[in-house]
Amino acid sequence: MKRDDRGLELKSLNVGYDDDVIKDITLQVSPGKIVTIIGPNGAGKSTLLKTVTGRLKKRSGTILVGDEKWDDLSAKDAARHISMVMTTQVRPELMTCREVVESGRYPYTGMFGRLSDEDHKKVEEAISVTETKEIEDRLFSNISDGQRQRVLLARSIAQEPDILVLDEPTAYLDIKYRIDILTKIKQHVMTNNTAVLMSLHEPETAMRISDVVVAVGGGIVQRIGSPSEVFTESFIRKLYGLGDMSMELLGSLPYISKEKAAGDRPKAQFSKGVIMVMGTMSNVGKSLIAAGLCRVFTQDGYSVAPFKSQNMANNSYVTDDGLEMGRAQAVQAMCCNTAPAVCMNPVLLKPTDDVGSQVVVMGKSVGNMPAKEYFAYKKELIPVIKEAYEELRRDHDIIVVEGAGSPAEINLRENDIVNMGLAEMINAPVLLVGDIDRGGVFAQLIGTLDLLPESERERVAGLVINKFRGDASLLDEGIRMLEDKAKCPVTGVIDYTDIDIDDEDSLTERFSQSEKKALDIAVIRLPRISNFTDFDALSRLPDVSVRYVDKPGWIGDADMIIIPGTKNTTGDMKWMASSGMADTVRDHAAKGTVIIGICGGYQMLGCSVADPYDTEGGETVQGLGLLAADTVLEKEKVRRQYEGVITDPTGVLGGLGGCAVKGYEIHMGRTSCREEISEFISGGSGYCKDNIYGTYVHGLFDTKEALCGIVGAVAAASGKCVELSVVTDMDDYRNSQYDRLADVIRNSLDLNAIYKVMGYER
Repeated sequence: MKRDDRGLELKSLNVGYDDDVIKDITLQVSPGKIVTIIGPNGAGKSTLLKTVTGRLKKRSGTILVGDEKWDDLSAKDAARHISMVMTTQVRPELMTCREVVESGRYPYTGMFGRLSDEDHKKVEEAISVTETKEIEDRLFSNISDGQRQRVLLARSIAQEPDILVLDEPTAYLDIKYRIDILTKIKQHVMTNNTAVLMSLHEPETAMRISDVVVAVGGGIVQRIGSPSEVFTESFIRKLYGLGDMSMELLGSLPYISKEKAAGDRPKAQFSKGVIMVMGTMSNVGKSLIAAGLCRVFTQDGYSVAPFKSQNMANNSYVTDDGLEMGRAQAVQAMCCNTAPAVCMNPVLLKPTDDVGSQVVVMGKSVGNMPAKEYFAYKKELIPVIKEAYEELRRDHDIIVVEGAGSPAEINLRENDIVNMGLAEMINAPVLLVGDIDRGGVFAQLIGTLDLLPESERERVAGLVINKFRGDASLLDEGIRMLEDKAKCPVTGVIDYTDIDIDDEDSLTERFSQSEKKALDIAVIRLPRISNFTDFDALSRLPDVSVRYVDKPGWIGDADMIIIPGTKNTTGDMKWMASSGMADTVRDHAAKGTVIIGICGGYQMLGCSVADPYDTEGGETVQGLGLLAADTVLEKEKVRRQYEGVITDPTGVLGGLGGCAVKGYEIHMGRTSCREEISEFISGGSGYCKDNIYGTYVHGLFDTKEALCGIVGAVAAASGKCVELSVVTDMDDYRNSQYDRLADVIRNSLDLNAIYKVMGYER
């Protein structure tokens, strides 16, 4: 086994001699992957490899081995991490083949170069693997080119490098030796998880052996991608300057022509055990379908994990280790019966205003950025995203990946890290989902495909029509025409289904509900509302209405008012004041209406919110003044799971002392009381006075005890009758919904086709 799993990364690397031969090379060579450089003669392939291995000084840029800079490594350490097979660089004077192999152990020997028993063992193993035993005593200068390549490979294997660099290892070899050396390279990579960077002259060989192909020419990297993405006929003709030259004399080459016959889609080879769900636009059901696939694959006995490289949502979740991630991926993890982890959502954007977001990387905030600044910054997140994904791959059989928005946002395609750009990084097949309930689903799907370049379109393994109402047979002709025009199969039609699973963002349909029931709850729909999943438990009570209101008059005669969390407390408090909502809430408080503030809503209940560190704009704003408390927004965010009790409740909830509460806290603020007031939630997580209650705990209503206690007390005070016997804990309820969703997916999608494209036989 290898010492570690180091890969090679090149950042903005320029290589050459007196002048640059290739500029701005940015490339990652991951453990267990073969990356092949192709290009015409003189393009700089060997120059690049010599620079990577230190034989030629770089002109500028960075070379990283794992997380260490190549420049910082000693010669011995460098030799332990990287080895190069380049026949022209070996000049043995009367060295036998065994002595050449033994030289691979010199980075591990002492100052006299004496080999230990362990060194001899490694040499024997390398000779055995490369089948060079019969020539070990022959002079290296007296063997054939094919034998030399095997001996040099043996030397590199004995060296135990993390990264193997090969300069045209099949040059001058006949077909037998080409097959032999390539087979041994492939076997070595699979056995030792070695990262391989090599150059090849033969395009058909590069097509078949490579995980990633790097095409260089004209002083730049022309294209990086999977073999199917690089080896299109039009691109290869351009790269090698072939023009209209006939290729017939070269025989049948594995190029993928853009002019394919109808229905003749290439059978791309994708990474095993991964499927990606993309949509024609936001809110078409990507998160729900991804969650359903997670549940189905888990029920089928596979170890499954969700992944979304970049999520934009103010509905977040706090993991057991106190880190923040998108709630949608937390739900998908629960569908997999596994604990949510930030590697499932390495980048989370939480909008703070119309043009900027708080950027959360691997669970921790790195600051607020306007959109333009983030667009430039996100390139730096690619290694983070890759590392998070690889962590999941090591531990799970199947990864269900979710895209964001639409892959056809052509103005944002450069440096894409969440849709087709990510699909290329991880070599994933794609299911493209359209929403028929909004209308125009055929135009959605065909239009999206037509805006994708051919290499991306080829990734789309199936189309999904979601949210269908009515007689499915009426779609038969449309599906036939869709498949004919798209040259892609329809993998399934999913009926419009009322499944109650946490919503990801503010496009939720919950905000449009206006019906009033026996007990009426009004939730203030703040401009930057967050974590509104806090109220899902209330929404499932048959006699309770949960209405989201953004106009003072819409509160009406609500029995309870809730001020929810927000991503910008000071900004939304100013909106409360200017819209008249603040005065209306104060009027209801004076009449004795129960008012509950959660997180940012709790901060608004106090007298003031100060922002001395410019977290939200640097202002101090006046609060509602309903609790004698003040809040100061701080630099560090509080993120933690919470278990406690209702402590000393006042007013209508006075009988709930000792009631269990379970949830999480996530806030950038510290609230302190001006005078002694009653603690509402234990541990200083909330205070109350009369019928005004504030808490930092998200999930206040998620336990059966707290939900029934609060709703029952408010209903009794209002003289209302509410059925509470159907209530269960939210964890049990959510699991039942996940199982319902899995049944829908099983009945709607062609799972045999999905398993097949992932490389599994169902």
